[in-house]
Amino acid sequence: MTTVHRLGDHLVNFYLVDTGPALLLVDAGLPAHWDGLRTALRDLGRPVTDIAAVLVTHGHPDHVGVAEQVRAASGAEIWVHESDAPILTEPRRLNKVWTPERSLLGYAVRRPNSLRAPLHLARGGALRIPPVRSLRTFTHDRQLDLPGAPLAIHTPGHTHGSTSYLFPDASVAFTGDALVTHDAVAGRVGPCVICRAFTQDSTTALASLEKIAEHDIATVLPGHGEAWTDGLARAARQAVAGGIR
Repeated sequence: MTTVHRLGDHLVNFYLVDTGPALLLVDAGLPAHWDGLRTALRDLGRPVTDIAAVLVTHGHPDHVGVAEQVRAASGAEIWVHESDAPILTEPRRLNKVWTPERSLLGYAVRRPNSLRAPLHLARGGALRIPPVRSLRTFTHDRQLDLPGAPLAIHTPGHTHGSTSYLFPDASVAFTGDALVTHDAVAGRVGPCVICRAFTQDSTTALASLEKIAEHDIATVLPGHGEAWTDGLARAARQAVAGGIR
């Protein structure tokens, strides 16, 4: 039986997936989350070497923060779509491959509280992400040969390589930032696409949600916000109907 443990903090989620024989991480939080991961492993009575792989939904700093530490400590494979691989190998040169549709400044003028989220990421180490030294990549949708048989579904838009990982047997979908239930910058709660200040291609992002709505999955675990337990299809269609700000 697959069990999922939510890690991170009030703004950033990543997940420890216990498949029984091995553990998987879905995303890797911020550098500041390393101690929290170690505490979770200790509470489970599992060594870090039980982590077989880290499934990265996309290359943004709040999703890859401890990936290299986990790889170095456990030998875990780090999986990411090939389009976002350059971000992981050169995290301080993010803007080489990712440019948002709009400036954060406009959101900050209308809603000053929107700056709290990026400041929180910076305090958590988002500006000092270590490069990942070894990666496994994929190009097309595929089932990964890993415990739990995760299905990698390319859901671009937030970044070119954004990926959702579906565990059909557990009826769980990890959507990263392709679909979230809290957008702290735009001030939205409920299934939505993150605002244009953090989205590369909004048209593609919405089309990606139409794609994953075809999958019969009960629970959505996003990169930001609370779990959604009323089905992936309903969450995706609600996010599409809400559009992007």
